[in-house]
Amino acid sequence: MGKYFYQLCLILTAFLLFLFPEQCVAGAKSGLLLWSGTIVPTLLPFFLLTNLMMKYQTVHYISYLFYPLFRLFPWLNKDLAYTVLMGFLCGYPLGGKIINDLVLSGSYTKKEGEALLVLCNNVSPMFSIGFTLTLILKGALSVPLYFCCLYVPNLLYFIFIFCKNKGSGFLHIHQQKPMTAAIKSFDDIIFDSLKTIFTIGIFIMIFSIISSLLQSGVLSAAVSSPVIGMLEITTGISHVSLLSLNFRQKAAAILAVTSFGGLCSMAQVKSVCQKSQLSMKSYLIFKMIFAVISSGMLLFLL
Repeated sequence: MGKYFYQLCLILTAFLLFLFPEQCVAGAKSGLLLWSGTIVPTLLPFFLLTNLMMKYQTVHYISYLFYPLFRLFPWLNKDLAYTVLMGFLCGYPLGGKIINDLVLSGSYTKKEGEALLVLCNNVSPMFSIGFTLTLILKGALSVPLYFCCLYVPNLLYFIFIFCKNKGSGFLHIHQQKPMTAAIKSFDDIIFDSLKTIFTIGIFIMIFSIISSLLQSGVLSAAVSSPVIGMLEITTGISHVSLLSLNFRQKAAAILAVTSFGGLCSMAQVKSVCQKSQLSMKSYLIFKMIFAVISSGMLLFLL
């Protein structure tokens, strides 16, 4: 069944490339410009940095910033502070990359990795401030309100999984295996980082082509608009901002797109988590729930 499905998708893709060449080329250009102009300079330095931090085992030093917390809970995994901090600050898919590496090293179990994958893969605050709040919403939405609605579902989720797994050793310190990164050369680290960033570029290009086809009027606006919003976060936010909605509805829809993150981000996360084989099912479900809660909170509070 899987083989025939992929064959059908490939044939359909070939027909679309021949029938809508202009839209496909425009989508590919848009995706590659986004990748080269924004993603590479933003993420590549962080990929190199995190790989070097893994190699030279400097990850634990970040936990010193949270000394009172770890003193109160001495059994808590010291890598948790690094994972949460880098995941929230750097955005997709770096959180997934960090979790993948720490699961492989034995710092996290697979169950812990899948739970943290939901928590630590969010859009970067710099992206939200610079693109969403400034360029798209023109500063009309309160920054504290925006981030409150965006991150409260994550906080509730963390409390939920922590209470659910209480007493089972969840997020406790585990005996670690030697890190693969520790034996990698600097050249290996560079090539691994480049491979990851090029894979991300391919996904962005593919989803940008799909978005371009949908925006060309292949489907009705009622069908295409929600799909475009779910595909890729930057294109989705831009598309929602052009819809004929009032400000309150538009802001809530943009927040839903931001909270969900897009299927493109999910594909990127899956690609960086291949070795640890973390499940994407719960990730997708909870991200959809987060999107509903975030947009609902903004509609209620705005």
